[in-house]
Amino acid sequence: MLSTTMLRLTTAAVVLAASTLTAAATDRSVTIHNGTGVTIYRFYSTNSGAKNWGSDVMGDSTLDDGAAMNLNFDNKYGYCDFDFRAEFSDGSVLEKDHVNVCEVGDYYYTE
Repeated sequence: MLSTTMLRLTTAAVVLAASTLTAAATDRSVTIHNGTGVTIYRFYSTNSGAKNWGSDVMGDSTLDDGAAMNLNFDNKYGYCDFDFRAEFSDGSVLEKDHVNVCEVGDYYYTE
């Protein structure tokens, strides 16, 4: 009886450890695709629920129509839920809340 209980506890611990490692190893890279006909000149992202957008992650770069860029959203907190904000050369702005970067490998801005 005791050995069966120990076996169950050991199995439970192994399953828990494996699920923790899987969550930590989640790929949070997303390729942003611009198919709008307009250049993206600023791109912001923040974990959903944050009050501020933070810095433009593109820096001095721009993302021309038809181009793509890869962004890594790995963070020490394990966040998967992010808000995106793209600012375009024509003055337009698109915001998208609650993008799950743990599930989405590609994000498309289209006309």
